[in-house]
Amino acid sequence: MLKIILLLLLTFCFSTKSYDQTSAKDSLKTLLKKEKRDTVRVILLADLSYYYSNNHPDTAIQLALDALSLAKRIGFIKCQALSLNRIGTDGLAHINIARSYLSLKEYALARAYSNQAYEIANKRNNRTRIGNALYVTGAIYSGTGHKNLALEYFRLSIPYSKMTENHVNLANTYLGMAQLFRKDQRIDSTLFYVKKAFTITRKAGFTKGTLESSTFLSTIYEEKGNSDSAFFYLKAAKLAKDSLFNQQNINQVHNLGFEEKIRQIEIATTELKDKEERSHNLQYAAIAIVLITFLISFLILSRSIIVKTKFIEFFGVLGLLAVFEFINLFIHPYLAHASNDSPVLMLLVLIVIGGMLVPLHHKLEQWITKIMVEKNKKIRLDAAKKTIATLEPN
Repeated sequence: MLKIILLLLLTFCFSTKSYDQTSAKDSLKTLLKKEKRDTVRVILLADLSYYYSNNHPDTAIQLALDALSLAKRIGFIKCQALSLNRIGTDGLAHINIARSYLSLKEYALARAYSNQAYEIANKRNNRTRIGNALYVTGAIYSGTGHKNLALEYFRLSIPYSKMTENHVNLANTYLGMAQLFRKDQRIDSTLFYVKKAFTITRKAGFTKGTLESSTFLSTIYEEKGNSDSAFFYLKAAKLAKDSLFNQQNINQVHNLGFEEKIRQIEIATTELKDKEERSHNLQYAAIAIVLITFLISFLILSRSIIVKTKFIEFFGVLGLLAVFEFINLFIHPYLAHASNDSPVLMLLVLIVIGGMLVPLHHKLEQWITKIMVEKNKKIRLDAAKKTIATLEPN
């Protein structure tokens, strides 16, 4: 618990503006790789999403969703709230929803969410989110064919992206502007902005943007008949594509590993719950056996209580059931392993056990009944002697 508190204090220090962003991000990554406890990993994932939120919103939202998923699986309520806060903070969720609708060409819905994202970001004076919202709005207008409005919103987003060093958003903005100029056959303006996007993406390591911008440039230069430039950018596109493919494979392996870890956690949790439940049931069965044994022993040893045969039979059956249930619970894991969870084999073994218990129970019941009958006779005889003694004259 102390380590978790210290970790929370550490991540709080990371969130202050005075702390270097890159250093904080690297530190959190290192801690995440080393940490094995899921409760701490959730906190690290949520805080790491914060440091990706400025320049890599897609990564930020994925980290927050991973944190939320893990928090739900382990029942960590507080970190579910923290993860949801990371997802919804400063309009990040609204921006991602707007992008999703934009990719589906649902422009009206995309516009509604981009407006909400802008309003939230503007109220909180979050320049990164403002720039994102303006870019998405520009992309929406570009999709609907409103070129002038699209260019205006793209231009409005540029200062915010530069101020916050949001390289991804800035590169996407330049690409969006280049595509609009391309439609108007303004080749010089197209090349100017797509080259800006290409330069930014290469410096920022934005592989997807590098692939898009280099492919764009290769196509333009090929149309212009400039084979050297076309080949140069085609080569850059190929390198970016290979890098992106490798990164996707790595991410896929990581995701599979994470999913397998979650699956193993679920299996271990289920096994632990089953083990605890089995232990409790064994205890209940043992308590029942002890109580029935104690009651029958008390009745046998008692010198003043007369017990009917039906009473002994009833408690004998209860004792038999309790013993059978105790044996079943005790041997079940071993029996399941030995029979490879075969219902038929498990049933046969239980039938054999039951077949052995019934004759033993019958003999034990006869023995106890015989003792009780003799005891009852003795009690009645003693009572009769006392009655006769009191009736006889002195």
